[in-house]
Amino acid sequence: MLLLRLLSPWLAPLLTFAALAFAAPAQAVMFNRPCSDPVVFSGATVNAIVLPWRADGGSPALQAASRQISSLAHLQLLMGMLPLGSVGAVDLVAEPGGVCDVDAVLARVSRDGTQGGTLTRGQAVLAIWGRLFEQDGELFVQTYLRFARQGEAGLVPETLALRWGGAELKAGLPMQALSFAPRRIRLADLARIDAASRNALRVRAAPYADSPGVEIGSSARQSFPYWVTEQQGDWLKLAPMRSGLPTGWVKARSGDEVPDWSLSRWLPELDYAEAVAGWLRLQVGGVTGAEGARLARDVEAGLARYEAAVPATSAPAAWGLAAALRGHLAWARGDRAAATPLFAAARERLPASAAAANLAAVSAVSGLPAGPDSAQRLGRGLLGGLALAPEDALLRANLAALYRVYAEQPGWSPFGPTELAERQQLLRSAR
Repeated sequence: MLLLRLLSPWLAPLLTFAALAFAAPAQAVMFNRPCSDPVVFSGATVNAIVLPWRADGGSPALQAASRQISSLAHLQLLMGMLPLGSVGAVDLVAEPGGVCDVDAVLARVSRDGTQGGTLTRGQAVLAIWGRLFEQDGELFVQTYLRFARQGEAGLVPETLALRWGGAELKAGLPMQALSFAPRRIRLADLARIDAASRNALRVRAAPYADSPGVEIGSSARQSFPYWVTEQQGDWLKLAPMRSGLPTGWVKARSGDEVPDWSLSRWLPELDYAEAVAGWLRLQVGGVTGAEGARLARDVEAGLARYEAAVPATSAPAAWGLAAALRGHLAWARGDRAAATPLFAAARERLPASAAAANLAAVSAVSGLPAGPDSAQRLGRGLLGGLALAPEDALLRANLAALYRVYAEQPGWSPFGPTELAERQQLLRSAR
């Protein structure tokens, strides 16, 4: 059973889903949380944490627009996440005069050994937030994204492993945080999105759009907890957890649909965030083959929508990470021939990224027999990455593993025994 919580802070309705497997209602009734006390849902495979979009300026219109964007962004992200299955979401608000610090929020929810409200090993978290500012009389919005999974005692990077030539090689994503470029947005557009979203968030008597409906989420700062008790296609039947609230059907977003109220028409970064959420769900695992294929298609659709709206020249980091995410999906399904060129594309988009260089170098030898040619190809790729970031732990470990292979297979090594020993010593001494 899924738990659905509908919130409407300030100007726009806010829809928050918490799909918690076997969770008791008392565990799931959540209100707006202060940034100083964030929590996540223990039963959710993927948790979304939506921090406020901060207004850089004191004008009433700018302050109002920032609250509206936060609400609408939260609405769309959670509507898009619903098909993932076991998901949770928490909306955070800043205390008066304070700000929400994403580092502090993620550190708190990923602490090891605390009771309740924190991530357990394997759970994924996605944080999204932004800022709104005026420049030369125009309004701009900038969005930020971070994602990770919980390890034994905190968030850990995503990696893939390859056994090659007797060595264990590892590579991570080029990045797990994005700063998107600012985008222009108009207050009139926000007003239209707000009106459309209010109309969409009606509890209807039957699961079709023409059925009479009652608007929910119209009161400021109120929380409306619901269970989702039945599903027919994209329609969800809501059962309130409080008396006095309407019972009925609401339509969720699914597939490649972009509804009129969708903020991604002006802010495609939200499509990207939905794709990352789907990618995280696949990384956590526990889905059937058919479900996994559907989720992979949804991930691709979200990335493609973003790329159709934002050219690569304007967003090389986002395009580069998207290629790496696609490569990971191909790698996970065993199609390394498809993964390798995708990792190479990420490397091309991100020429200054040591992590992208490492990923491309490791994947490039996955289909090659271990021998002098592939060993030296791997070495060139790793050294190119190390030149960008000598402190990169994965690169250093891979290079040390390759040098051990050289020592065991002298015929594969481009270095003589003395030079190889010196290089090994340099790697050890520079730790």
